[in-house]
Amino acid sequence: MDSKSIKPPREGQLAKRRGVDKKYQYGAYALEFALVFPLLFLFMYGLLTFGLIMTAQQSLNFAAESGARAALLEPGAGPGGPMLSPDRLQARVNRAKEVAADQVQWLSTWVGSEHVRITTDLLSDELRVGIVYDYLQAPLIPRFAPDTLFALVVPEQLKGNAQINLLVAGEVGAAGGTP
Repeated sequence: MDSKSIKPPREGQLAKRRGVDKKYQYGAYALEFALVFPLLFLFMYGLLTFGLIMTAQQSLNFAAESGARAALLEPGAGPGGPMLSPDRLQARVNRAKEVAADQVQWLSTWVGSEHVRITTDLLSDELRVGIVYDYLQAPLIPRFAPDTLFALVVPEQLKGNAQINLLVAGEVGAAGGTP
């Protein structure tokens, strides 16, 4: 075929493409958009939701670890006295809880402090710092799906935990070394 054998359509006549009139193609783009947009929206919503869940989870772990490490600093501890005296242990526990709360404050401010709980457990010479965030009660991004479907794909709670042996760390620290 040469360029002379191809004729443009006459006035008032619609061009044909692969045997289909253009007038039948009107609205096809709107239909394609209507079918593809919900899938694109759900994909972007899921990406944002799970990205924020991962951010919150990492933040909870970091806050718990920071609290456990802060327990080694012993605020207000005098040079004398046993390393595991009740007063010194309580000072360490309080310091751990304060630092953990400070590290996770952005989350407490965003979703409300009643949904983020910080616990410290002192078992003999071991300190455990735990942080629990009730994600299902206060999600980081508004729910899009019904609660039953939402509960199937996201965790009910996010947790961060850390523990440290205060006796070993205290003895090494008192000797001038690093744990």
